Amino acid sequence: MDKLVICKRCGSNACYEQQVNEQVSTWMCMGCGFTTSTVMVEGSSAVTQAIESAPELYKDLQYKDEDGRIWLPATITVPNKGMVFIDGTSSKSWRWAAAKAVPLQEGDKRISADQTHKMDMKNVQYFKESDFMEALDVIGFFALQ
Repeated sequence: MDKLVICKRCGSNACYEQQVNEQVSTWMCMGCGFTTSTVMVEGSSAVTQAIESAPELYKDLQYKDEDGRIWLPATITVPNKGMVFIDGTSSKSWRWAAAKAVPLQEGDKRISADQTHKMDMKNVQYFKESDFMEALDVIGFFALQ
């Protein structure tokens, strides 16, 4: 069952809880932009794998809640719409970035044969730590049907 709960990282009432199966639940906070799950506990292979491949800033921003779950910043990619991600140099100096997707032009490098869009990194919009939802709005996240 899906529901909104209080975020254990930031206290927002806009934390989306989803029960994936009997053993696994996930949390995605629309208030702070961080995410976790029942498998993301300190010392787990899921956390180890996530941290190994994450940029240093994501590692620096990880948060452990009172249940031992590790929360990490979300990266949201909506095909042909855009992407929201963190941008910064340290845990004390970062922000949310929103890049809209734009159609590929002739001569643009493609990652795959079926790729039709790329992220417009020249026109990235930046948002304060507390403005994750505003960043999502830029890429049309809430208009998805």
